[in-house]
Amino acid sequence: MELSKEQLLQIDNYIFSCGIKFYDVRTEIVDHFANILEQKLDKNPDLNFKKEIENIHRNFSDNGFQELLKDKTKSVQNKFYKQSFKHFITFFKLPKVIITIALFYALFQIMNLFEDKETFFQILTGLGLVTVFSVFLNSYLKKKKKKEIFLALDMNNNLFQIINNAVIYFNTITIFRSEESFLNPIHNNIQLVIFVAALLFYWSCQIVFFKNKKIVHEQYPNVIV
Repeated sequence: MELSKEQLLQIDNYIFSCGIKFYDVRTEIVDHFANILEQKLDKNPDLNFKKEIENIHRNFSDNGFQELLKDKTKSVQNKFYKQSFKHFITFFKLPKVIITIALFYALFQIMNLFEDKETFFQILTGLGLVTVFSVFLNSYLKKKKKKEIFLALDMNNNLFQIINNAVIYFNTITIFRSEESFLNPIHNNIQLVIFVAALLFYWSCQIVFFKNKKIVHEQYPNVIV
C-alpha cells in the first residue's frame, strides 16, 4: 500500500522531532520508514500508524538516528575535504599552475612596493579577517532565508573554521617574526607562499561547495537550496 502525502509528512515530522534537521538525511530515513510501513499496511491496513513509526524507530538502532547522522556527517565531511584537496592540487599542474604563478607574482610585486614588509603581511591578515567575516555573514543570512538545511551543504561552518584558523596561523607567523626576518627576502617569500596556498585552498573549497549545491538542487528541485 502506497503511503499518502499526509502519512509521509507525519513520518517526516516525527524524524525531525528526533533531531534530524538535515533535509537530505531526513528524506533518506523517511524512504526507509515508508518502505517498511507500506509492507506492514499491506498485511494489516488497520495498524496504528503513529505507534508503528515509534516501533520502527525503536528497532532502528541502539542510539536511534544519532549514530546514522554521525556516520553520514563524517562521510560528507571527508568527501568534501578530499574533493577540495583534489581540486587544490590542480593549481600546481598545467594549465592552472599559470594561475598560481600569476597570483604569487602579482602579490610579490605588490609586496616589493612596501618598504615595511610587516605592514604588507598585516594587510594580508586584514583581508583574511574580512573574508572570515563575509563567510560568517553569508552563512548566517542564508540560514535565515532557508526553510530546509542540507548535510551535503553544511560545509560553511567547516569552511569558516578553516579560514579562521588559517588567518590566526598566518597572523601568528607575522607577529612572531623579528624585524630582521622581514628584511630577509627568503622568509618573506615563504610566508607569501603560505598565503597563496591558503587562498587557493579556500578557492577550491568554494568551487566544491557550489558544485555540491548544484547537485543538491538537481536532486531536490522543489526545495530552496
